Amino acid sequence: MKLVSHACTDFEKDINLFVDHELAAPGMPRLTAHLRECDSCRSYVDDLREMAELHRVAAADAPASAEDAVRELVDRHALFAGITRRLLQDKSEELSRLFYELGKAYVLAGNQASLGRRFQKVNPVSRAVEIRVTADRARRVAREGEALAAAAPVESRGDFRHGSLFGRSRKLFDAPTPGAGACASGLRCLTAALALRPELDEARLYLGLHYLLVGRLDRAGTEFRRVYRSGKDPVHRLMALQYLGNVHSTRFEHQRAIECYEQVAAEDSRSSEPRFYTALVNLGMDCAKLGQKERSARHFAELVERFPSHLDQSRQLLSQAKDFTALLQRDAHLRESLHRNAPALFAA
Repeated sequence: MKLVSHACTDFEKDINLFVDHELAAPGMPRLTAHLRECDSCRSYVDDLREMAELHRVAAADAPASAEDAVRELVDRHALFAGITRRLLQDKSEELSRLFYELGKAYVLAGNQASLGRRFQKVNPVSRAVEIRVTADRARRVAREGEALAAAAPVESRGDFRHGSLFGRSRKLFDAPTPGAGACASGLRCLTAALALRPELDEARLYLGLHYLLVGRLDRAGTEFRRVYRSGKDPVHRLMALQYLGNVHSTRFEHQRAIECYEQVAAEDSRSSEPRFYTALVNLGMDCAKLGQKERSARHFAELVERFPSHLDQSRQLLSQAKDFTALLQRDAHLRESLHRNAPALFAA
């Protein structure tokens, strides 16, 4: 459905007159031009015509009492209110998606700025949106939703009464937090996305990544566990489990991290989904940190076999893991084992 602005409420009277063949000639060009652009109002016209035909047939074939009963079904105001309610819901969903995309872009920007710290790098599947363009679009959608809610029939507003939901969202842009950096902006946008749609697991995953990047590991773990336990999409649940392994690894809880990564690798073994190659990278590193050299070598060999197109990315991640590269320099036996079992990653 094409989203329309609150101006549709201005056409309700004209549409009713048009269907009843009572619209004056001067009003026809304006209505015709609008109907060419607006899917919702065209559907509204079709519905009214069907109901009018039902009413005509009933009036011709039924007694007056039946005619009155049919007339009660033709509640044009309720029909228009239902259309408006769907439009408001569509606006809310579009705005939540835009807030998610903005939050993701800010988190990735913050992650890029944090490289070199001990936090692990975030590897997105898709590229981040352009922040300025997306922010402008989100402002426009919030204004449109606020205006639509203000003009809508009261019974169609529901949670959108007085447009307060859209107004609060728009104010996130109108009054930015002084001195806010990428991570703080990401937190605001992701929180707004989840306020609109609490079930948006992608936003919750990046909210957890925000907390991971700023060192709030308890909060990060809480968000990842919520998606893992309650998420409806199996891919989102695996991503949450992989990120939960990152939390444990950052805490030096390597055995618990290994358990998370092994479950991800086992669940994904049939599809070899590219976004999960980092689970095997981290699995090999955490095994090495626990002194499990041969086990580490086996996982790196599995990485080479399952994800041959991701070897360059894997080598980059390994080079950025300073504690792992330091371990390689200290442990000659580990270096020899990895070179023997996974030479594509650990060539001399």
